[in-house]
Amino acid sequence: MSQKNVETMQRAMDAFNKRDGNAFDCLLADDAVIVPVRASLEGTTYSGHDAGTQYCSAVAKSWHGLRWRVEEMREGDGWVLALGRIRSRGRDSGAMIDARAGWLAHFREGRITRFQTFTSRENALKAAGLSE
Repeated sequence: MSQKNVETMQRAMDAFNKRDGNAFDCLLADDAVIVPVRASLEGTTYSGHDAGTQYCSAVAKSWHGLRWRVEEMREGDGWVLALGRIRSRGRDSGAMIDARAGWLAHFREGRITRFQTFTSRENALKAAGLSE
């Protein structure tokens, strides 16, 4: 089951990088919640059967070419953690971002129930109950 979750996580990351919200949605449980980085600042989350589409649309409006590059994946009982980098340029500001990041997905019956982005490797590891 965990290998299936790792493959689902890889597909979710690929769908996001292509801004293919429909493909992302297909990997989510009907009650899924996506928690982006800005959730901690603005309280913004995306939920429901089309949370992937909502998230991809919001990112496309704010960022030009935002990409997630996964360097490492770890798995546990019902979760997958991806660690890597976020790269992009702000649409309005032109500000560049190239930062370490982490993505934690929780699963139920092979579907993502919660997907959260972290701006630091340490916070992502902590959220998964891990350390370096």
